[in-house]
Amino acid sequence: MFLRQLTLHNFKCLTKLELDFSATPTQNRQWTLLLGENGTGKSNLLKAIALITCGSNALGEIIGNTDSWITLGKSSCTIEACLTTKKGEERELALKIKRGDSLSRLIASNKKALQLIDDAIDNAERNYFTVGYGASRRLVSEAGSTAGYAEAGRYGSRVGNIRNLFDAGATLHPLATWIMDLDYRGGKNGLNVIREALNSFLPGISFHSIDKRQKQVLFETNDGLMPLEQLSDGYQNMAAWIGDLLFRITETFQDHRRPLHARGLLLLDEIDLHLHPKWQRLLYDFVSAKLPNFQVVATTHSALTAQQAQEGELFALRRNARQAVEVIPFLGSPQQLLINQLLMSPVFGLATDESLEVETAKQQYAALKAQGKRISPEEQRELTRVQAKLAANLPQRTTPLVSDPEMALLQRIEESLNAR
Repeated sequence: MFLRQLTLHNFKCLTKLELDFSATPTQNRQWTLLLGENGTGKSNLLKAIALITCGSNALGEIIGNTDSWITLGKSSCTIEACLTTKKGEERELALKIKRGDSLSRLIASNKKALQLIDDAIDNAERNYFTVGYGASRRLVSEAGSTAGYAEAGRYGSRVGNIRNLFDAGATLHPLATWIMDLDYRGGKNGLNVIREALNSFLPGISFHSIDKRQKQVLFETNDGLMPLEQLSDGYQNMAAWIGDLLFRITETFQDHRRPLHARGLLLLDEIDLHLHPKWQRLLYDFVSAKLPNFQVVATTHSALTAQQAQEGELFALRRNARQAVEVIPFLGSPQQLLINQLLMSPVFGLATDESLEVETAKQQYAALKAQGKRISPEEQRELTRVQAKLAANLPQRTTPLVSDPEMALLQRIEESLNAR
């Protein structure tokens, strides 16, 4: 876990943001989960991390239009990061992007600030190993697997490891193609790591074998043997990015006895994309167990995923009264809350866990009841109708999981209905 701190100024919609990734004075936390409504900069935060850790050479392939990273109306933006080495030594990095910068001018003006990461990469490209995935994670079809494999390998590994985070059209390494290559090069031992990892997080199916004649990876399902491309979209999506991640790790650390125990940083936008709620609850433990030395920074909209976070790992990006985005840490342990309690906490910000129809009816009831003696006959009829609707549709709770004001409102409704 090498990412210790990130500071952004005028980066996209993030005018000023600081995020500390330390768990203790000497240790960085493994997980950071980011919540927030659309448009609050969660994806941009991941991209900022990728830009500051990719090195000068990869930066030229990724950054594109330099002006697009700068907040509207501002002349420049900065990304600052503090990384820690395996020995615990701190490394300060900075990237400043000026409006109108050409790529060559950008690299030249930031040469000194990026020297530490460039020197580390020159020493070994896998230093500060970072992999990133955007919200679009496409599985290459069997027909396009050869082309997709060539496209994925066209760029240097430093660029290829994060390209999908920046380019929705970037293909992932096709599982069938590289797993057959792995089998050819490493035999059964080479497949054991992949088999175990895939089986751990594809509930209901298991890796069976490779059909070399048909060039297919076969899975055992409740309906019999099926090739990967005939599995459901959820299975295919998971197999696509999990398979791509395993490829990048095993290729980069192929000299390691246990490559999945290598040190790295994983950036995941919408980590639970296409996942059934049952799988969302398993993802945190799966990644933690399979990649024990990887630091994970991920975004999510799922309360089920957020619930798995430990204390100090959950944050929300939210606009304040001035419409500036700020970081709101979740206080306490999400694991100790029920889903509806988490949804109604400040990091999600829902006023109620009830349906919109029930919430609207309760608000209407409260507004009409507040009229008191001033209520008109027509409003009284509407009040009676809303009372009947709530009496028929109000969810029944076995435990008091609503706020005190809502509970008081429910009691007033019940008393009013009983008095009729």
